[in-house]
Amino acid sequence: MRAPSDVAAELTGFFTRHRLLQKERDALLAERAQVQVGASVAKALARENAELRRLLQLPARSGQQMVRAALLYQGHNWFAQRITLDQGAGAGLRGGLPVVDAWGLVGQVSRVYPGTSEVTLVSDPHQLTPVFVERTGQRGLAAGSGQNQLELRYMPSQTDIRPGDRLLTSGIDRVYPAGIPVGRVTRVSRSQSSPYLRVECLPLAGLNRSNAVLVLVAAPQVIAQ
Repeated sequence: MRAPSDVAAELTGFFTRHRLLQKERDALLAERAQVQVGASVAKALARENAELRRLLQLPARSGQQMVRAALLYQGHNWFAQRITLDQGAGAGLRGGLPVVDAWGLVGQVSRVYPGTSEVTLVSDPHQLTPVFVERTGQRGLAAGSGQNQLELRYMPSQTDIRPGDRLLTSGIDRVYPAGIPVGRVTRVSRSQSSPYLRVECLPLAGLNRSNAVLVLVAAPQVIAQ
C-alpha cells in the first residue's frame, strides 16, 4: 500500500532535483557566456589601444595636422570599398584628404557631412595613387583592383621590381604626402602581348581590420602682413 506513495515521493524528489540541476546549469552557462563576452571586449579594447598607440607614434609633418577618427561602419554591402568615420566637417575634414592607419594609406575622404565622413579605400577600382618602389625609386601608379587588392600599372617589362618590394606614396600629386606606405608587391608576371608588367600588390593598411585612423589635414597657412 505504501508503494504508490513512495514512488510518487521519489518522482517528486527526482523532478525537484532535476529542476535544481537545470537552474544550476543555466546559471553556469550564463556565467560562462558573460565571461566570454568580457574577454572578447577586453581583447577588442586592447587591440584598439595598440592601434591608437601606433597611430600616435606617426610623426606629424611640417604644415600638417592630424584628426583622429573611428570607424562607424563599412559600406552598404560586403563588397563596398568605402568606410564611414565618426568625424566630419565639424572637425575640419573636407573631400580629398588622405586617411592613414598605423600601417599605411587607407584611402581618401570622398564625402563629408557635419558629423561623419565617407572614405574611399585605396583598393577601390576608381582610386589611383602615385607611388614609388622603395628599393629602386621607380615611380608608378597604384590602382585598386577590388577587395583588398592593388595593382601597379604601366611598369615597362624591363623594370626591376620583385615580390616583397614596398610601395610608398611619391607625393607628386600633392594630395598624399610623400613616403606613406601603400602596398607590397606579391606577384610579378610578364606577357608576350603587352609591353608592361602585371604587378599585383596587397595594401599595407588594415583596410578590413582597422578601427582607428588619422585624417591628414593641412594646417592653415599664415599670411604675412
